[in-house]
Parts: sequence; structure tokens; C-alpha cells
Amino acid sequence: MTSHLSITDHAGRSVTIEIPKHKIISLAPSNTEMVYALGAQELLHGVTEYCDFPEAAKLIPRVGGYTTVDIDIINEIQPDLILAGTIHLKGIVSKLEELGYPVIVLESNTISGMLTAIEIIGQCTGKEAVAEQLVESLRARAEAVTDKTKDLPVEKRPRVYYLHESQTWKTFGAKTIGDTLTDLAGGYNIGRDFGEYYPYPTFSDIVNSNPDIIIAETGYGENPMEPLNIALNEPAIESTKARKSGRVYGISSDLVGRAGPRMVEGLEELARIFHPGLF
Repeated sequence: MTSHLSITDHAGRSVTIEIPKHKIISLAPSNTEMVYALGAQELLHGVTEYCDFPEAAKLIPRVGGYTTVDIDIINEIQPDLILAGTIHLKGIVSKLEELGYPVIVLESNTISGMLTAIEIIGQCTGKEAVAEQLVESLRARAEAVTDKTKDLPVEKRPRVYYLHESQTWKTFGAKTIGDTLTDLAGGYNIGRDFGEYYPYPTFSDIVNSNPDIIIAETGYGENPMEPLNIALNEPAIESTKARKSGRVYGISSDLVGRAGPRMVEGLEELARIFHPGLF
């Protein structure tokens, strides 16, 4: 028996679809993770080349990368729902909708937005009860952190620089997951001083901002620990407080840059790094 679900997705689009869905394509790793977290993975018939968690997701047919979606493969699959990310708003979403495919854009830089996405996917897949339990668990874990950090004064919040891309020294600016998690974990992301999304500070910018902590994103590419090794050894930033005090850490990029359930794990890990005495 089908019914209709009306939602406002993360792009602010009002979408009405028939539910439950039976054949889903995910165009974002975060959405793939949420489908798995709900135990609805049997409905996934296509994912992207970047959908690598959990391990079983690598076995699902690929429909392209973030921006290189293969319409021919999607037409072969004939999904009754496509879960997209904000990057797909530049043209792919409208093209898919023109072909008659229902599309929901789910990608948030906040934990509350991520929890809403879980609830929406739960409704789409008939996993409402599982979604409710998962949301309650993740919210409780997040609040266990924020209850201790929300009232920390500025002087007790370490200044943090993220090495997001080791070749360019691109970092997390405002309006990113990393920036949001840093604030919730009781720190201050200096990247927000350089702009929104992903700015490119110079070595001088970083040294002048003098971060207390440097965090390198690890776990991707052919050499997953390379960003951390660079952060530990780059001569141009050796005068920063972080380098002088040895407060340079690696953290999986998936935990601080992917809008899925593991955002909460990222929050917990950052809190332990920033405030070891509290956590």
C-alpha cells in the first residue's frame, strides 16, 4: 500500500513522493551511509565511486562520481528514488527530474540537519522505527558532548586549523561540517576567518593566526597518512603554537567532512582532542 510523503529537502525544495520506495540510487556517500545505518541497503541499486563505507557499499553498481553521473546507467536501473547532494543542484537534479525520477537533496553541515535526513530516508524506506531509534541515539551522544562544551568561554576554546588538502593547504571555512563540529566540540576554527566553504590560506595566514591545534584529514588517496606527515614536518608553520606544543593530530576525513551518521563520531573525537580533561 502506497501513500504520499511531502517534505522540504536540504535545498529548500518542496518534494512530494509516493512511499515506500523499492529501488534507490544514492549520489552522495553520506546518503549511502544513512541507508545502511537504517538497514535498508537491499534497496540500494546504485551508488557513486566515492561510496566506500561500509565496506559492502563498494559492491553496489557504480553510477559515476559526484559530478559525473552516468544517466545511461540510471536509465538502466530505473530507480523510484534518487538521493542527491547539494553539488548536484548545478544541473543534474533538474535533468533527472525531467526524466521522471523523484529526487531528494539531502546534505547538511549540521547534526540536526543530518538527523532530519535520517528521518526522511526512514520514511522513504519504511524504516521509521529504526530511524527514530538511531536519531535518539545519535542525538544523545551529541548532547553528551555539547552539554560540557556549550558554555566554554572564548579563552578556553583552542584555535584550530584543519589541513583539508595537503597540496594546497585548503581548509574548512564557515558553513562547513568541520566548522560546525569544531564549534560544538568546544574549539574555534580559524578557517572561518578566511572565508566560507573551503578557502586557501597562505602559510603566512596560518602562522599569523597561530593555531593551538592543527588537525590533518587522513584516510584518503594512495597515501592516507600523508596529510598528517606534512602537517608535522612543514617548516613554514613550525613557529605555530600547535607545532611547538606537539598538538598536531590526524583524523579521518570521513568523520569531519561527510554529512552522515559518523559526524557524531567526529564530534566525539574532536572533543577528546580539544579538551582531554573533560572527555
